[in-house]
Amino acid sequence: MNSAAESALPIEAQATPAPKTAPRVLSISSGKGGVGKTFISVHLAAHAAAQGKRVLLIDADLGLANVDVMLGLQTSGSILDLLSGDKTLDSLITPCKQGFDVLPGGSGLYELTNLNVNEQQIILDTLREAGQNYDLILIDTAAGIGDNVLYFSSASETALVVLTPDPTSLTDAYALIKVMSQQRDVRRFMVIVNQADEIDALITFKRLLSVSDRYLDVYLDYIGYLPQSAEVRKSIQRQTPLTHDGSDLSRHIEKLFDGLLARPRDHSRSAGLQFFWEHSLSSSLDDDDQPVPHEAGSQSAGVV
Repeated sequence: MNSAAESALPIEAQATPAPKTAPRVLSISSGKGGVGKTFISVHLAAHAAAQGKRVLLIDADLGLANVDVMLGLQTSGSILDLLSGDKTLDSLITPCKQGFDVLPGGSGLYELTNLNVNEQQIILDTLREAGQNYDLILIDTAAGIGDNVLYFSSASETALVVLTPDPTSLTDAYALIKVMSQQRDVRRFMVIVNQADEIDALITFKRLLSVSDRYLDVYLDYIGYLPQSAEVRKSIQRQTPLTHDGSDLSRHIEKLFDGLLARPRDHSRSAGLQFFWEHSLSSSLDDDDQPVPHEAGSQSAGVV
């Protein structure tokens, strides 16, 4: 059974210790938009910063970035300025009052929607240099299975997938995991079910786990769920995270992310940012145009 919730093998036995100086690199992705992926990215960054970690949140939803909007930040440019050489990484990184740094991705910029290998290398060269300044690097990717999503997610130490109980979200989350595992050899995923109660979240995860176990060679680690709450909309409208405000949702968020950050680091794929740098480039040079094998019976109806 490929689930941390059900595996008899302790996670500790599956992970290899990492160099203490290597930052943890975690991508946050979703098969479908509108599931709360960026909300989770921002709150995970704020929670980790509140624990004393040095955190960089990269808005990698290139072309449609909105982390800066959710935080009410005034930015001096975007990743496009980094690629053009107009700005340095240091000048683009924007600190926020929650105690973490943001690298803005840029909104309404078509040029960023599909990075070429040279552009990817520019980004990774600069991030490699900046990595020594952080304990945790979070990458908020775009939704879906576009090239940029696969590029950032497959090169991360850990891939976190966010979904909701909605059947389309479940189906698209499976599609994302399938493509990442078959085209980019990603085998381990963390999963958070958003906008759900405890029972619906478990049902949703077990459906995803069932079809993944049947058709894919992957390991799914259920982190937990976040309930629906009017506080989410209020937080977005106020452009202020809910961290440590005493609300029920805030306490739930803190408990969820305490569990996530306590997970032992998995270095079967990585050696920190060095791996991120090298594996990203090698993945980009692979032939990604090969069709994904189709499994008989793995239609959408089989997922939901």
